[in-house]
Formats: sequence, C-alpha cells, structure tokens
Amino acid sequence: MHVIVNGVEKELSEGATLSEALAGERYVPGCAVSIAKSAETVRRETDDFELVTPSGPIGLRLNGSPFAEMFKRMVKDVEGRGIRWQTSKVLAVGSFATDIQIDRSPFDYKRYDCFFAAGGFDAKTTYMMIAKSAHQGVYGAAGGVLGKITTGRHILNLLVEGEKIIAIRPVVEERLVREAVTTTDLDTRLSEGMAVESFVEIVLDKRSPVSVEHFLVAAEKGMLPITNRTATFAACSSSMDVSLVAEATGVRERGLVTVRNSGVGQGRIYFYLERRQISALHNTVGTVSRGLELVKLAPAGARLTVLTLPERMMTIGMTQKQAQTAIESRGSRQSRTGDIADDAIVVEQEPELTMDALDEPQIETLGVRPEKVNDLLLMGGKAPATYRYFRKMTGLDHKPIGTMKVHFTFPEMPLITFEGDAQQGGVLVPENQFGAESKRGDLAITNMSRPSRGLIGIRLDPSEEFGPTGEERFGTNLLGSMATSLDELMKNIQEGDIVYVREAAQKPAPVRKPRKSQVARKTATKKVAAKTPVKKSREAKRAKKQ
Repeated sequence: MHVIVNGVEKELSEGATLSEALAGERYVPGCAVSIAKSAETVRRETDDFELVTPSGPIGLRLNGSPFAEMFKRMVKDVEGRGIRWQTSKVLAVGSFATDIQIDRSPFDYKRYDCFFAAGGFDAKTTYMMIAKSAHQGVYGAAGGVLGKITTGRHILNLLVEGEKIIAIRPVVEERLVREAVTTTDLDTRLSEGMAVESFVEIVLDKRSPVSVEHFLVAAEKGMLPITNRTATFAACSSSMDVSLVAEATGVRERGLVTVRNSGVGQGRIYFYLERRQISALHNTVGTVSRGLELVKLAPAGARLTVLTLPERMMTIGMTQKQAQTAIESRGSRQSRTGDIADDAIVVEQEPELTMDALDEPQIETLGVRPEKVNDLLLMGGKAPATYRYFRKMTGLDHKPIGTMKVHFTFPEMPLITFEGDAQQGGVLVPENQFGAESKRGDLAITNMSRPSRGLIGIRLDPSEEFGPTGEERFGTNLLGSMATSLDELMKNIQEGDIVYVREAAQKPAPVRKPRKSQVARKTATKKVAAKTPVKKSREAKRAKKQ
C-alpha cells in the first residue's frame, strides 16, 4: 500500500504499523504524530461570480441580500446582454424584465457597487448597473445593491457600448478534506492513502537572533511541549524565565512562530493557526514550512518533534576537535584560544548566538583542560526555585557549561563563595535547608531572608551551625554538592577567578586521581557577565576579624 510520510510517498506492506512508516524519519519517541485518511475533494458554490467580457473577466461578489438572490435566479437573463451606456458615474448592462419593486427615493452608492435599476421607473426595463464612482442617485429600485466588483476593476474603463457580457460563471471552491487525528501509539495500523506527519519544520528568522536562540534552547532535545492552545494558536510555556529584547515583528500570519518579548507570558512560544494583527510584544522567530497540520491537531499536553533550519550552532561542551568539525560543516572557520589542544573542552564560543555565528566567517572557541570543568550534583526537585536561579546565574539554562566568578576566599576559610544577583536572589524563598550538618562539598545559595541573598557558596569544612554561604540553617537553600575534587579546586584560587561548571548525572562519579587546578584565571577568558555585588556572609565576616 502507498502512504505519504512527511510529504513523501512510501510503499509499505498491507496493514503496516506507524512504527514501520516512521523508520528513518525524524521523530522523538513519545511525541505526537498526525495521521490523516485519504483526502476527499469537496466542491462548494460560493457567492462569487465571474462576468466574462471581450476585454477580460470581472469578479462579482454577492452580498446575500434579496437583490443578490434575484441575481442568482436571473443569471441567464443578464448573460448575453450588452453595455447599454456608461458615464463617469455608472455603467449599465441590459435591459431585461424583473418584478423589482419601484422606489423613487435617492440612495447612496459606493464605488464598485453592483445594483439593479429600473429604467423609466419600469421593472420591464431593468438594468444591472456598476458604480464607477461614489455618488447619490435615484434609480427606481430602493437601492437595489446586490454585490460588489472585486477583481478586474480596470476592465470597466475598457468596455464600450454595444459589447456584451459573454458569460456569467459561478465560482466553485474545491478543497481537500482529510479526517485526521494525533497519536503516540506506534502500533497503530495504517491503510491505503493515509498521510503521516511526525515532525514540525521551522525556518528561522535571522532578524531575531535573541528570540531564535531562546527557541533553540527550548527545543534543544528536538522536541517542544504544547502547554496552551486555542483556535488561534498553539503555545509552549515550558521556558519562560528569560530576558528578551524587542526584535523583528509583523502581521502574525498562519504558520508564523513568535515569542512574547515582555509582559505576562514573556518567553512563551506561539505557533499561529489563524491570521492576527501585528503586535510589538511578539518577536518573529520563524515560519512553519512543514507539519502545520500536526501543530493544528496536537492537544495541550502533547509533545512535538521539531526540526529547525538552521539547527543550533553551539560548540560549548565539545572538544576543540569536535567544535572544528561542527563549525566547518557550517561553512565557517574555527579560531582556537586558551588551550588549543584537540582534547581541550570548549567553554566559551564567540559569537554565541546561532544566527550571529552563521554570518561570521570565523568562530572563536575558548578551550580549557578537561579537569578544569567541575561536575555538580544538583537537587533540582528538592529546591526548584533555587535550581532555576543557579542555572540562570551560571548560564547553564542555555549552554552545557556555565561559569561562576569567585566572590570571596582566603587561606583557611571553611568555605568559598561566588557572585550572584541580590535582586533576583531577593525572591528566593527558604527551601531545602541542610540537616544536622552542612557537609564538605555542599553547594548552596543564600535565600531572601538574609542581606547576602543570592550568594552562591561551597562548603570546604563541615559545620553544624553554618551552611555553604556562611549563613545559618534558615538562611541557606541547599542545592547539591561537588562531584569533583575540592582540593584541586582550591589550589591557588583567588577572588575574581572564573570556575567552569556543568551539571552531572545524579550518580556520583568515580574517584579521580589528583589533577591540575580546576580554576580558569581571569586572563583565560575575554568576558565575564556583570553581577550585582552581594554582601559577605556573617561567618565570613567573623572569620575575617579573627
């Protein structure tokens, strides 16, 4: 049997399953797939008519009035009639007999109105008139407007008296109708002529580099959840803790993908199913080039497989050699900085935004030794607000390897702290406090209850009184722990140094041999995001006095 899969016809065995149809296709397991039965052609008469003249066709759209119904009944009477006369105001076709009611009242006509008129106020000499300009007139038929000329308006000035209306043809609309559903059951049996869509393809708009990157981060696993839907749009609200800027905007046409740049719902991604007017609050991300039917059918709660053109350019987390291959495959050249060895880990990329990187002939990658990337075991489920804050502060919310800038440290100090943001830390409610003891290697953040809110810290010595940021239990939000060597981390470390971190699997990593310093000095990187200064903790102040 023949089945259309993502727009391409495939020949499958009779009774084949959806799983067989998707072999070799782009599809993320668990995502929704649309299945449509064979298309049926539906013909429907419209209120449009085509008036065929010697100078070309003229389009007439009826207005649904009683005069329009009279026109439908009298098409054959009007057909073949000639242009009787024309002035700067009207063009008259006829005459023919009707039973129209005579009315001598004046009436206002708009340009291109099509209406009946009774010549000499006699229904037996009725004309079909076309207004060539807006005017008021008395034509004996109570207005008599039956519709409006919509196309071929320039032809009105080409017609001459005596030429005939050759034919009047009703415009018939034909469209393909499919009965379609979505499913995640790959054992679903298919039948002849069915159409299957397994992914949504989006052509990205380079005019909105920041919004496009937000979309690429949200879809980094090749899928997007549909969290909200209406008749107008399907939306994804899974990644909204972002800061965006106003970028390209326009009329929200069917198939357009946008992201809200500010206000309630900032960061929400929209797939438009109906045309909507321009909005300064919506940045254009791209256009759906394939799979719009899948978007239209997917219910709230469904996940969609997504393909972007182009795909994301992100080399952070790769080795320098892997980054070289990825960059050259996009037609650019790699410029290595820092540790340039093939096995060095890329921790920064310039430009970092995909749409900016694609326009650059050369992309710079900063490398460090693998042992300088520190693994963290994070308890996101126990401290969700703290987890979101930490990922945003370090950049782990949009790239595989983040950064922490050393805020305060000195020899014999039982902890080390890193810069945060006091303003954003001001909404961190207390959660997941440490137990009887704060252990060596614990990672925590000061919550909103203390002046040093937002401060990030790692405990170097266990304490029953103070947490990783030097605050008491109620001021400490425990987030996780270090999975790599603290001794190596602390070798020669100074305030202002940059530490590279990544989130590790929850199972502790095997014990490693001592390694070189895991700290990247200030000179190893070209830029550091500015942070709001955070006050030192009370334990740090106490230790400093001693």
